[in-house]
Amino acid sequence: MSQTLTRDIRDVANEIHAREIKPAIDAYIAALTAIRGANDPDGPTVNMILACEAAAAKLKGAEGNLRAALFASMKDNGVLDFEHGGMIAAVRAGSTSATIKDEKALRGAAPELFIPQPDKLDRAALTKRLKAGMPVAGAELSTGAPTLVIRRA
Repeated sequence: MSQTLTRDIRDVANEIHAREIKPAIDAYIAALTAIRGANDPDGPTVNMILACEAAAAKLKGAEGNLRAALFASMKDNGVLDFEHGGMIAAVRAGSTSATIKDEKALRGAAPELFIPQPDKLDRAALTKRLKAGMPVAGAELSTGAPTLVIRRA
């Protein structure tokens, strides 16, 4: 692997860390510190949950950016695969699939390729009827388990 491209990947990693990951982790640590010092930890726990969500999103984005940088490096260097630390990174060919250019022409040329779709239940309309007190045979209203919702005030 060339030294220049290796440095480029390091630059990408350092930039992602400084711009995205470190601030998210710092917010998580601040929330954890607040929980530890709070008389009532419920409020700070909300902040920690939000910090966890933000960190998860930043880490997911970082993963995608690092994958793209590694893919570009491997492509530029003609490397198809390599092993590191018991893991294998490999460039694989994209999947082959049909692209529809003219559905009408395709339907005329090969109608057997079209599968009839089964009826689809309109759950929103069914729920609306049941909430309005209109009985519908084979259906009833049910309430799911309660969940915690956190939103900006």
